[in-house]
Amino acid sequence: MSATFPSFADISAKFSESTLDEIIRNVGGTHHTSYKFGPSGKKGDAYLSRVFRITIYGVKEDNGEEKPLEVSVIVKAMPDNLHRRRLFRSVIFFRNEIHFYTKVIPAIEAFQKSRKPQAKHPFVEYPRCVASLCDGVNDFIALEDVGPRGYRAPVRQDYISLEDALLTMKTLGRFHGVALAFNALDHENFEKAAAALEETYYGEHTREWYTGFLLLAENVAKDAITQIYPNSKYETIGGNFLQPPLFDDLINLVSTRSKLSVFGHGDCWTPNFLTKYDEQGKSKEIIIIDFQLARCSSLALDLSFFVYSCTSQELREQHYDTLLRAYLESAQELIRDLGGDAEAIISWETLQEELKSFGRFGCGMGIESLPMTMMEDEEVADLDGIQENAILTDIWNITPFKETAKQQRLADIFKHAIDQGYIK
Repeated sequence: MSATFPSFADISAKFSESTLDEIIRNVGGTHHTSYKFGPSGKKGDAYLSRVFRITIYGVKEDNGEEKPLEVSVIVKAMPDNLHRRRLFRSVIFFRNEIHFYTKVIPAIEAFQKSRKPQAKHPFVEYPRCVASLCDGVNDFIALEDVGPRGYRAPVRQDYISLEDALLTMKTLGRFHGVALAFNALDHENFEKAAAALEETYYGEHTREWYTGFLLLAENVAKDAITQIYPNSKYETIGGNFLQPPLFDDLINLVSTRSKLSVFGHGDCWTPNFLTKYDEQGKSKEIIIIDFQLARCSSLALDLSFFVYSCTSQELREQHYDTLLRAYLESAQELIRDLGGDAEAIISWETLQEELKSFGRFGCGMGIESLPMTMMEDEEVADLDGIQENAILTDIWNITPFKETAKQQRLADIFKHAIDQGYIK
């Protein structure tokens, strides 16, 4: 792909000017007139896909007159490098995300529209899908680019602030709340939508692919705990958790349904929560992106992933209950808006029980996400240079941290989870 002038062929053999017409029609226009490519993302921002930005110009009919129309889209495409595509199992991730946007989101929208009276504030915190193709070879998905609306990703390596963490938890509460209401009030259609999602990460089908890397991640985490909390219960309990059976535990956690199962995001780290700020720099709204790991599972998986991957120990120790209550109140508010009995569907007590049962997932996922979060841009592997027989550890060859601050950040997620009783 040219660094300066990508073409449709760089996206997919099936992406063409007719796709642009389809996009324009899907946003209320008649046809496109021209287009231009914008800058792509930086190295390390997307392992599973390539990202293109396109501004499409078109026309729409307005009282018999043609008016100009402009739409900005993000197009996610499968990697050119077939070895990268194979190594990162791009086909499965693309299929799952496309199914999320084309089957789950429409089901959520139909459920919300079916409620009488209509919800005053339905869940809409996601980009609109305006075109997609899923054939396992030429897959792409075109989504509304929310950047022009003022949404942007935080810096990958930074801790999240309390203000942004609260807004993220409230947004997650709405995302999960609509699913909880859907499940309670229209269970049959909820299950039909849930069946569209497949487990992309933790299953027998991924054991050979993932467990070599998981062993490296376990060793990095054990070393961090030993360096920061030597000869402590954290070293003992954390060390017992970080053993080869962890993969089976993760399979169990993602596949076990509960009364608080939802459409989970699956990849709840900061860059997937695009935030809009006001003129004073205060966070106002969030759009959730990147649903390639979406699954139907306990809401505690997303919560624990976010808390352990994105917040500091200081924030957790001072404000953990505040974050959880913000999440719960937001979920309950939407459930009530949709006509559900919020307290019967999810309460403070049932949320606590769910976290006790499933909250350790955040540590299992955190031993992968935190090393990736703390990776400097120059440490990211050349993904398009992946060779034929490459395995995951060739690209994600993580080693124990030398920096005390990084050891502390990783060890502290175990301290918190053990203090909460999530890991015993």
